[in-house]
Amino acid sequence: MGNNAEICLLTFLISVLSSPAFAQEDERAESFHLDSVTVKAKRYSSPLRTTAEGGIVWDVANMRMLPQILGNADPVHYAQMLPGIQTNSEYRSGINLEGCDNQHNQVSINGVPLYNVNHLLGFFSTFNSTHFQSMMLYKGGTSAVSPNRLGGSLDMMMSTEIIDTVNGSVSLGLIASQGTVKMPIAKNTEISLSLRKSYVNLLYGKWLKADDQQLKYAFYDANFSLVHRLNSENSFLLDYYGGNDNGGFFEGHYLADMKVKWGNQMGALHWFHEKGEANSTTSVYLTTYRNRLSIGLPDMSFRLPSAVTDFGLSHAMKRKHLKTGFEIIWHNIQPQSLLYQGSLNLTEETTRKMKSFETSLYADYEIPLSENVKVTGGLRGSTLTCHHSSYGAVNPSLSVAYDNRKTTVALFYAMRHQYLFQVGFSDFGLPTEFWMSAGENFKPQYAHQLTLSANRQLFNGKFRLAADVFYRRLYRQLAYKGSILDFANTVFDISQSMMHGYGRNYGFSLMLNKCTGTLTGWVSYTFTNARRSFDETERQTYYPASHERPHEINGVVAYNIGKHWSLGATIVYASGTPFTPAESVYLLNNNLIINYGEYNSARLHPYIRMDLSANYKWNIKGGREQGMNLSVYNIACRDNELFYYLQTRDSGTFVYRPVTFVMNMLPSVSYYFKF
Repeated sequence: MGNNAEICLLTFLISVLSSPAFAQEDERAESFHLDSVTVKAKRYSSPLRTTAEGGIVWDVANMRMLPQILGNADPVHYAQMLPGIQTNSEYRSGINLEGCDNQHNQVSINGVPLYNVNHLLGFFSTFNSTHFQSMMLYKGGTSAVSPNRLGGSLDMMMSTEIIDTVNGSVSLGLIASQGTVKMPIAKNTEISLSLRKSYVNLLYGKWLKADDQQLKYAFYDANFSLVHRLNSENSFLLDYYGGNDNGGFFEGHYLADMKVKWGNQMGALHWFHEKGEANSTTSVYLTTYRNRLSIGLPDMSFRLPSAVTDFGLSHAMKRKHLKTGFEIIWHNIQPQSLLYQGSLNLTEETTRKMKSFETSLYADYEIPLSENVKVTGGLRGSTLTCHHSSYGAVNPSLSVAYDNRKTTVALFYAMRHQYLFQVGFSDFGLPTEFWMSAGENFKPQYAHQLTLSANRQLFNGKFRLAADVFYRRLYRQLAYKGSILDFANTVFDISQSMMHGYGRNYGFSLMLNKCTGTLTGWVSYTFTNARRSFDETERQTYYPASHERPHEINGVVAYNIGKHWSLGATIVYASGTPFTPAESVYLLNNNLIINYGEYNSARLHPYIRMDLSANYKWNIKGGREQGMNLSVYNIACRDNELFYYLQTRDSGTFVYRPVTFVMNMLPSVSYYFKF
C-alpha cells in the first residue's frame, strides 16, 4: 500500500518543476526528463496470510520471536494457537483441527506424510524450524486436491530459491542444540543441512526422577535438502528427514524395566516444472515410522512393535483454472502385536501385516462468475485394495467465494474418505497408538464437511477480522476398547477389540489479527462441539470426544522494541478435557473393583497458561547476527491438571488425586548466532 503523503509531495514537485513560473527563473530549463522515479512506502504485511482455498501460511522465521519451549521454536506448538485448533496439554501429542481426531489429519514435509511427529513425550514436534521457510495449514479438505483425510493437513515447506552465499545458524539450549547451514555448491545448486541433538538427562536428571522411578530420554533429528535448478523451467528438490526418540523407565517397586523407541525416516525427490501459466510437481518418496515398546520383568519380557512404511508417487498440475493430479501409495503396516520371552504359558500373537494399495485421481476447475465471484468444483476418486478386500469412492467438493480484496467470504462443501485408522490405549505422549488399514474387518471411514469462512481487512489493512463456522459428520469411526494387558490374552483378536461408531463436530471461531507495526499478533475464540457414539451399550448415546474442549481463547503478541530487543507472549484459556468418573470402589477377594459412571461425563478444571519471552540480538564483526532468547513457560505457575488417579483410604473411601506437569513453571535460555 503506498504512502499518500510521499506521492502527493512527489506530484507537487513535478508540477512545480514543469510550471512556466519556474522555467522563467532559468531560461535554459525549458523541459525536464525524469529517467526513473522511486517511491518508498511502508508495506503492510503479516507473518500470517490466507490462501484462496482457505489455507493459512505462516512464515517460520516469525515463530522465533514467540516464547520457546526449552529453547525450541516448535511449529506444531504454535499452530495450536490458531483459531479452530485445539491447544493440547503437556505430554499430549498430535493436533485436533475443528474437533477432528489426530488421526484425521495429515502432517507432512513438502507433501510427504509423516506419522506420530512428536519429541519429548509429545512436548514438542519433530520439526526443526530453522530448516523450513513456511508452514501451510488447512483446517479441512476444502478441494479435490486435499489428501484422503477427514480433517485437515499441516505441511512444512522448503524454499526452492538458490542462495548466493553460505549462511546458517547455531542455537544452544538447555536440553538440546541445533544447527542449520545452507550453501551453494554450484551456480544452480544449493544444499541445506540441519541437525538437532538432546542432552536431557545431563541437566535434568533429577527432574526426571521421583522415588524409585527413573526416566532416561534422548532424541535427535536431521534434515538434508538439495535444490538444483536445471533451467528456467525445471528444478529438483532432494529431501531427507530422519529422527528417533529413545526412552527408558525403571520402576523400582515392580522391578519393571520399560523401554520405548520410535522415529520417522523419509526420503523424497520432487520435480518442479513451470512454463508460462502452467506448473506441475512430480514426487516419488519413501516414508517409514517404527515404534518399539518393551516391558521387562524378572521372569519374562514383552515387546509390542508396530510400523508403517509408505512408498508413494504423486503428480499435481495447474493450468489457468484447472488443477489435476494423481497419487499412488503402497502401504505396509504392522499393527501392534505381542512378542514375549519368559516362563508364563502364553501364546505369542503376531497380528498379520496389512499390505494395501491406495490410489487417488482428482480434478478441480475454477469458474469466474464475475470480477469478484468464483465457483470451484472438484471430484476426487480413490480406491484401496488390502488382501482380498477392495473399496472405491468418488468424493465431490464445491466452493463459492467472493473476494473484493478487502472482504472475502467463502462457502466450502466436501466429502472425504480415509483408508487408514489410528487406534491405541492413549495419546498421552508415549507412542502407544498404532495404525491400521481398511480391509476385511474395517471399512473406510468417511465424512461430510461444510464450512463458511469470512475475512475483512480493517483500517487500511492494519487489522484483519476472520470468522469460520464448521460442521462435520463422521462415519465408520474406530476406537480401541481394551487396555495394554489385552495383548497377553491367549486368544487375542484385534478386530474383536474395536468399537465401531459415528461422530459429529460443529462450532465456530473468531480472530482479530493486528498485521502491522511494532506490535503484532492476534486474539481468537473458538467454540467446538466434538461428539462420538459407538456400538458399546454404555456409549451408544453421543458423548464428548476425549480431546473435546468446548471453549478456547488464545492470544499471541510480538513486540519489537528498537534495534535490539523484542518481546513475545502467548496466553491460553481452554475448557478441561473430559474423563469418566468413578462412582464406587471396593475390594473383592483382594481385587480392586471400580464402578464407573457415564462415559466422559466429567471434566478436568480449565487449562490456563501464559508464556513470555524476551529476545536480544546484536551484530558482531562482519555484520553477523547473534542473540539470546529467554522464555518462561507457564509464568503464572498454574497447576494444570493432566489427568486424575484414584487413591483409596483406610476407611474404604476414595478420592481423586490430580496429576500435573512435573514443573509448574519452566524457564529456559538459549543462545544463537547466524553466519
